[in-house]
Amino acid sequence: MSAALAFNRLLQALLTLLAVSFLVYILIGLMPGDPIDLMAAGNPRFTPEDAARLRALYGLDQPLPVRYGRWLTAALQGDLGYSRLYNMPVLEVLWPRFVNTGLLLGISLIITLMLALPLGVHAARHLGSWSDRAINLFCLAGISLPHFWLGILLISLFAVTLGWLPAGASLEGDFGDDIRAMTLPVATLAVSGLAVYVRHLRAAMTDALRADHIRTARAKGCSPARTVWNHAFKNALPPVLTILMLDLGTLFSGALTVEAVFGFPGMGKLMFDAVMGNDYNLALCGFLILTFFVLLANFMADFLYAALDPRVSYGVKR
Repeated sequence: MSAALAFNRLLQALLTLLAVSFLVYILIGLMPGDPIDLMAAGNPRFTPEDAARLRALYGLDQPLPVRYGRWLTAALQGDLGYSRLYNMPVLEVLWPRFVNTGLLLGISLIITLMLALPLGVHAARHLGSWSDRAINLFCLAGISLPHFWLGILLISLFAVTLGWLPAGASLEGDFGDDIRAMTLPVATLAVSGLAVYVRHLRAAMTDALRADHIRTARAKGCSPARTVWNHAFKNALPPVLTILMLDLGTLFSGALTVEAVFGFPGMGKLMFDAVMGNDYNLALCGFLILTFFVLLANFMADFLYAALDPRVSYGVKR
């Protein structure tokens, strides 16, 4: 990828972040009530004069575009503000939750890929067999079940009926308890992701195994394992990796849904509380982090596709 194209993508990403920050700030500001109303509801001695004084002090009596401009000016100087709900700097609140979400997403993604690669290759090599039909049936079920519904089913079975695992996923610091608490959320994400990537890899491997150079390799006496993994798999991998990188944003949103179901202390529950509590700074920075994550995944998809397939070039045509 050329330097000019990389700079162009970076500029597009910055403009996207700016647009997202403006839209999110305006939408949160249009919600009924504000932090001062919440303070007044929890304090019977709070007078209308106190509310007007605090709104003027924090600039909440100004129009939304003016308030957004003040926030953007402070953010460009490195001041993202304080979280009203936690009474802490926003980054100190977001970072531990982002690490927890990244851990949940990373573990589930590793398990998904470890299972999806052999299952997809096996299904492509044995088209129409009973194992291929079983894998397709599993994929159909995995794609059809939403994250939240699958999570509820797993809680009902393993936590309520069998009592093997906890229904909640709060991390208390003990390694063994944390592993047990993360088992159901990880399984929920892994099953949904596994169904998607097995189908993609099966389709890509089926096309790769029908290519002319694969028939040539077989005619020259190349072993079946070498033909599959050294030749066909390399050609099937680029589109699957591209889909994986492009779907990271979807995976992240799925992780947020799973966190809400299991009460996992990650970005999902944090952003939900921030929106419901009118915590402007916390909600806005959380959405910006998610947007940046999606933009980074899209950039990495372009880079990996060009690196894995030498026929792909992003150079300017003349």
